[in-house]
Amino acid sequence: MRGPLAGIGQIYFQSSPLFGALLLGCLYLTAPALAAGCLLGVGAASGTAWLLNFPQAGRDAGLYGFNGALAGVGLCVTWQFNVALLCWIVLAGIATALLSRAMARLGWPPLTFLFVLVMWLSKAAGPALGLELHGARAAAGCGMAPFAYVFCAIGQASFIGMGALGLLLWAALARGRWPWGAWTLGGAALAWCVLSLAPLVAPAAPLGAVATGAGVNSTLTVLGLSVHERHWGWRCAGGVASIALCAVGAALRLDFYTLPFVLSVWLVLGLTRAK
Repeated sequence: MRGPLAGIGQIYFQSSPLFGALLLGCLYLTAPALAAGCLLGVGAASGTAWLLNFPQAGRDAGLYGFNGALAGVGLCVTWQFNVALLCWIVLAGIATALLSRAMARLGWPPLTFLFVLVMWLSKAAGPALGLELHGARAAAGCGMAPFAYVFCAIGQASFIGMGALGLLLWAALARGRWPWGAWTLGGAALAWCVLSLAPLVAPAAPLGAVATGAGVNSTLTVLGLSVHERHWGWRCAGGVASIALCAVGAALRLDFYTLPFVLSVWLVLGLTRAK
């Protein structure tokens, strides 16, 4: 179970199986179906990596499983639990493992781009292929109370809406590597600051439409750039860029999920690759 649990932990760039087990437990406390979807997705992805003999180091670190894990959770949040959903999760795990390996060979981190593609594909083709919308499980979103917001944003990166569980995840992350924990908190706080100041520039801006997404994407962007050891200025710039992309996505009425995080990190990595 080391590889699959590490894959779950990699949603937050953590290769620790213990962190993955904690995250799985938080998903179960949020809704047992989310934990089941996560396990099925990461199991399909990890099984594919094992059957095709992907590099052992990558399998142990969970690098081929985190998109399958997150896709399993996201699909369970969006769609009703039925046989079609189980098939979608398994196929998503297999496909994301194959594409993760292909991107690794190209030397480019997939981040959660494959999860975004799975969610878009399910929205486009799911109803025709047996999926039924789960209207009762809509995400509550994050309010703007400072303390609650930052930990809600951290938890919502994996569809965990309770701030207390977000605090628990952050504490475990900081316990493993405190600089990453500090930057994770800073990413969420950066989103809160930008959103709090936004009405001064754009009084009519619909902050409610981007509050949760901005927090999630800024948190992941700053954490991701910290893991890739980019300068603090680039980390902050990436976080701000992800928030701006969330606003653009909301204006276009796009289900952007974690795409702003992916694009912002890719942009900074591309600009700083030679440095």
